[in-house]
Amino acid sequence: MRTMRDVLLRSRRFGERVAVRVGDEQRTYVQLIDRAARLARHLRMSGLEPGDRLAVMVEDGIRAVEPHLAAHLAGLVLVPVNARFRSAELDHILRDSGASGLVHSTGVSRIVDASDVAPGLFRIVTGGAASADIDSGYEQLLSTGPAAPPEITITGESLAMIGYTSGTTGAPKGAMMTHDAGMAALRANLVAFRVVPYGACAFSGSISFTALLWAFVYPHLAVGASIDFLQPDLTLDRWFDRMEQHGSTFTFVPTPYIDEFAQLAQCRPDAIARLAGVCHSASPATVDQRRAMVEALGPVYVESYGATETRAAGAAAATRPAGRGPRAPGGPATIGRPLAPADIIIVDEAGRPVPPGVTGEIVIDSPSLFVGYWDNPEATAAALPDGRYFTGDLGHLDDAGFVYVDGRRADLIISGGMNIYPAEVEGVLAGLDGVADVAVVGVPHERWGESVCAVVVRSAGAVMTAEDVIGRVQANLASYKKPTRVEFVDALPRNANLKVMKSVLRKSLG
Repeated sequence: MRTMRDVLLRSRRFGERVAVRVGDEQRTYVQLIDRAARLARHLRMSGLEPGDRLAVMVEDGIRAVEPHLAAHLAGLVLVPVNARFRSAELDHILRDSGASGLVHSTGVSRIVDASDVAPGLFRIVTGGAASADIDSGYEQLLSTGPAAPPEITITGESLAMIGYTSGTTGAPKGAMMTHDAGMAALRANLVAFRVVPYGACAFSGSISFTALLWAFVYPHLAVGASIDFLQPDLTLDRWFDRMEQHGSTFTFVPTPYIDEFAQLAQCRPDAIARLAGVCHSASPATVDQRRAMVEALGPVYVESYGATETRAAGAAAATRPAGRGPRAPGGPATIGRPLAPADIIIVDEAGRPVPPGVTGEIVIDSPSLFVGYWDNPEATAAALPDGRYFTGDLGHLDDAGFVYVDGRRADLIISGGMNIYPAEVEGVLAGLDGVADVAVVGVPHERWGESVCAVVVRSAGAVMTAEDVIGRVQANLASYKKPTRVEFVDALPRNANLKVMKSVLRKSLG
């Protein structure tokens, strides 16, 4: 299989097995692929040609995955757009990608209508997220007529998707992924996330998050598994009820749910009995949180590492079941070892490999890498100077080859010539009673050039002073790492992918 189109056409052989389920609604594999094929035919008959870019901005629901599959069946370049985005964010992606068409759900119509670009594109409305909110035209289109996909010619080198980065430090860039890279990511993720053929995935994430398609959705569809989409009505109790009801073999735990998931897992053994893989990824979790997941779940817990540019959240590195191979000296602090055939190298500022234990930039060499940023040769040259991806993340290896992430290069604080990694300070403060959320950034300092500023969100009812925050760091880390400034705020600025926008935070601090 060379392309995602090949994967989808082969998956139709799973017949009457349930492919996707949302609440009480479900689609068999035959129904899902046939509906996607009819949409693909309509897209082609409407004038879109292989290689054209199709933006998809849909809310979670029973129809959410169909436009994504249709793009692949039609040979179009998929451009996912987060359904939480506003008109200006949508316009940037539509303009930058040169999209020819847009498929969107009813619930984002107001955003689309306010766009400067979208009204001029070919558009299809899928209906809303709720099962009762059906667009009759869309349903008629996908329920009748020939189900054979259009005849097209694409290769492994053809573009499959342009995935836009989170944009925490500037305008999002479009990372181009070929079908070859997508297939490499799919194969790696089948192994990394222990996907069970004919299993059951409790999908707690949102279809809006680009990486989750290739990390979890597509691998499960490739092996005949059933995917239970838990959004948009996700609660912890319903999540565990559905895992128990359907015998889930895999689930994904976003960081905001990690504490409660670990606690409930201890109380609901029947719900987690068949799990072969439970993945946490995308945004950082503390060592204590990871340790709690290991204690609650044992060897099925997976910590992974990746980026939009490596395609599919974690194809670069992942942890392995305990007892298989050497154990990491750092325990839950690691994000695993490189996932073959990917390789991870730590380099200094001159691009030279550094020895174990020395922090440098994380560089990834993998067949699932992106091939460059769309229409941005300067950014491409900076990120892929020699065909390897210079991530901008700082990290180190230990003697056994396990990888540790220390933070972002852009967030590194240099105080009096000493390097301070915000993630280390944030990890210490996250364990302080009364801290609901925290971010650490560098601020100007007359004597040291830069020093640490801790921005803290207190838990409800917590009484906490700046001295408490400073004292916590000073008791656990070298003195030069302690904050010289502490700010208490109601919430940290986050983008639509829930990542803290530290550039915005620094500007707000003056």
